[in-house]
Amino acid sequence: MKVGFLGYGEAAYELSNGLKEEGLTEIKAYDVMMRHEKMGAQIKSRAESANVQLVASLSELIQDIQILFVAVPASKALEVSLNVREELKDQSFLYVDVSASNPSIKQEIEKALTERHIKFVDAAMLGPLPVYKHKVPISASGTGTQELIDQMSPYHMNITVVGNKAGDASAIKLIRSIFMKGIVGLYLETLQASESYNVSSEVLSSLEETMDSHQFMDTLNRLVTGSAVHAERRSYELQSSIDMLDEVGLNSDLTKAAKEKLVELAKVSTNQSNKPSDWKEVLSYYSK
Repeated sequence: MKVGFLGYGEAAYELSNGLKEEGLTEIKAYDVMMRHEKMGAQIKSRAESANVQLVASLSELIQDIQILFVAVPASKALEVSLNVREELKDQSFLYVDVSASNPSIKQEIEKALTERHIKFVDAAMLGPLPVYKHKVPISASGTGTQELIDQMSPYHMNITVVGNKAGDASAIKLIRSIFMKGIVGLYLETLQASESYNVSSEVLSSLEETMDSHQFMDTLNRLVTGSAVHAERRSYELQSSIDMLDEVGLNSDLTKAAKEKLVELAKVSTNQSNKPSDWKEVLSYYSK
């Protein structure tokens, strides 16, 4: 098995390092920043640490490989795919894009590569790479997904097929990010407020007790269905929270956004007489 990495930042380093530990010996990489005064030294250091061969050009990278992992910033994913397409001659390999690009970009990349008989995999990594390395949970979709699973199963990669087309895997990652990145903002807003009022210990203990008392899905359903019934009252309560933060000069953007979501929910749930059974029923209100 011969594998190439296009882009050799943290993601590529962790994946290649793990694959090396599994016994995959032939790995090479190319990064346009290799000659950068500062970034170049880090790229070379990582490659040396993982025992990965750095090559001098894109054309050299895609020669004689079975899988190309493309680990570039999302903003560069389409441009990079077009560069690879231009370099293609008679090569045949799997093109695995692990960037956080949106689904439409992944579909555009797949279409262009399919015209050159290159199979494409939209691979969304759903966990911390320094922890999992090559075993990070990966959701994958696209024309080359099953082949990728077959090729990498001897190296114990954790790949799950999701959906039928490129973009399905990225949709999972980006929707998940709404929660995982959004909750960090809520954490920070809550912590700043609790510290300003010198009640952090009390607030965090109360939140811990509430959030740890039930499984995630139970808590999600309880909070969403309960808010469908009490959205208006809870939006007023959040306005008081906003006023409180304003009084001490703290940013309340996420609290304001949460209030607006509850105002919106109050409008669509006004005519509902019974408490909804689960979150799906709550979402159905928006289509009525």
